[in-house]
Amino acid sequence: MRHTPSALPRLYTRRTFLDRGVRLGLGIGGGVALGSILGACATSSGNTAATPPPGAMVIRALLFDQVGYDPGVLQTLASKFRSLHGDKVFVSIETAHYRELYESILAAGLSKPSPYDVVALDQVWIPEFASRKQLLSLQDQIPDDARSDLMPSLLDAFSFSGADWAMPHVLNVQSLYYNKTQLRSAGFGAPPNTLEEWHQQMTALRAHVTPYTDSWSQDEGLVSDFVRITGEFGGDLFDPTGKPQLLQQPAQLAAAFMRQLIDEKLVAADIAASYEPDAMRAFLSGSVAFTTNWNFVWGAMNDPAFSQIVGQGAVAAIPAAASTGKAASSVSGLLGLGVLANSAHPDLAVAWVRYLTSPDVQTQQTGDLPIWTSLQKSPDLRKTNPQIDVFLANLANARPRPKLVHYVEASAVLQRHLHDLVLGAASPSRAMADAQAELLALQARSAS
Repeated sequence: MRHTPSALPRLYTRRTFLDRGVRLGLGIGGGVALGSILGACATSSGNTAATPPPGAMVIRALLFDQVGYDPGVLQTLASKFRSLHGDKVFVSIETAHYRELYESILAAGLSKPSPYDVVALDQVWIPEFASRKQLLSLQDQIPDDARSDLMPSLLDAFSFSGADWAMPHVLNVQSLYYNKTQLRSAGFGAPPNTLEEWHQQMTALRAHVTPYTDSWSQDEGLVSDFVRITGEFGGDLFDPTGKPQLLQQPAQLAAAFMRQLIDEKLVAADIAASYEPDAMRAFLSGSVAFTTNWNFVWGAMNDPAFSQIVGQGAVAAIPAAASTGKAASSVSGLLGLGVLANSAHPDLAVAWVRYLTSPDVQTQQTGDLPIWTSLQKSPDLRKTNPQIDVFLANLANARPRPKLVHYVEASAVLQRHLHDLVLGAASPSRAMADAQAELLALQARSAS
């Protein structure tokens, strides 16, 4: 099985996903809490592990399908981990697509012991699962020397109520992808530095090509994009207490800007039905000049099996409004590894998480953006991925999706009202007002 090119901090590593997403045009469910493409995984879970030998203690891991390391790599790592424990520990690896994974973790909380020990986690699941007491705290399992080599935002993404509940594993972030040939044809020698410049470039491109497309179907991807656009205007959707801020200027400007792009015909006509793979496919076809998307686009951009713009595509920081004074603004979709509280072997499960996320293991995975700052600065990685500073700039300027115990419900509210805006069924101000009222009611119910 061929991997995507190794020069990217990779999200989707399997060619089969690109084949489905690019050749067949399959949309995705969007990953109900990822604001990303995680729902694009296979429609059923799979077991990638061999049968454990008699008498071995079995650690069962449930991971994202097509996210992170390839199955063959995971099996090799599981074998090495077993050898470190005298062949007395066997790691059984299963994979599931996004929705199945979320539901499986919920169901696992009802079993003692849990059917799984280690699970992959989207950062926005942490408050809910921690509140349900379904996760084992890793607060005392991350040594100080490890903490000092991690960006604080990475640990914060998987913290809740003063404790760490997962180790970061996959650093997924949105970036601006652009067709440099099309930009040069329109008289621009570089991608935009500000949101205003981006609008100017899109306007100039409009006569020759569709300037921009994104994933604005009624799905989690739409919420992710709105988090990012609100960030481009210097704000957040919720305050630190979980109160929505949709009536404040940044969210209002973001909603108005989305509508402006649609009314000025600067976006693809089908954007209201577009998911992340659709946006990628349109960009790779050369029919649009810009898209914002997750790391997996980089792996497909210069692969002639999927891309018609080989040598023309490039990646840049996502620009913010000039008034913010920020060099970039993005949104994160970080993925972590946690241990279920009902694990039959919690100590070994923690050991497997620490091994899988260790610098020694991540050094070997040159196609992924490592979580460790020391590795991000290493000459070997920078040689493999000459664009790493672009991804790191977006990561450093990425806003997380809101940290809410009731995130899944809140996301559904936002999706509905934002999609009304995209369809023209509600004005930007009405969409924000209606979403604000519904989110306040949801917050009150969740607090009672």
